[in-house]
Amino acid sequence: MSQSKIFIDIGNSAIKWRTTESNVYSKDVGEFLINTLPQADSAWVSAVANLQIVLDLEAYFDEVHLLNTQNNFNNLQISYGDSSSLGSDRFFAMLGAMERFPNQALLIIDIGSAMTFDVIKEDGYHQGGLIMPGLGVLRKSFSKFETTDVSTNFAGLANNTKDAWKSGTQVMLLSSINDQIEKFNEVFSDGIVTICGGLAHEIKNELPESVQIFDNLVLDGLECYSQTVG
Repeated sequence: MSQSKIFIDIGNSAIKWRTTESNVYSKDVGEFLINTLPQADSAWVSAVANLQIVLDLEAYFDEVHLLNTQNNFNNLQISYGDSSSLGSDRFFAMLGAMERFPNQALLIIDIGSAMTFDVIKEDGYHQGGLIMPGLGVLRKSFSKFETTDVSTNFAGLANNTKDAWKSGTQVMLLSSINDQIEKFNEVFSDGIVTICGGLAHEIKNELPESVQIFDNLVLDGLECYSQTVG
């Protein structure tokens, strides 16, 4: 009988999970309750922050696999000299994208508290990446205009300071994303751009139609990893 598995992505501000059969669920870290999670025989976990939640998971599940970045796995070869310094969320997002698009050049964009970009060649060699502040961080970056509002309906010129800040930070975010997509396409004309994270669906109309949007590539990568190692 096959074991049931749950895949869990613990980020800086949110925790996301799904089983093999379920949709993706998400909670802000401050609102998360461990008994929200369904029972499973094993939990496969990527955690870049909030390690207390990992301890709670280890008490809640009989079998917990806390996974870290590896130098190479399957066809993926990480370019960092010290692979342990690359966040496991980025590593598993790359695995998830490669599982969906094997043997293709990939740009993987993950929009969270931080926004990350990673490029992989067709042979699976990681070219490196970028880390930028996410929209929430941008909007709290200047105390005079600080806001916790992360809505994305403010693009364009505004006629008051509050909305001008919201619109300006949104333009910064979108410009950064579209600039990296353009640069990637210049080098890899047949490459695939994938994007995931909380804002991906909200900003999709501001991105090229060819961009592939997913609920959570980290969870996809965790499942791929679990299937390979058992």
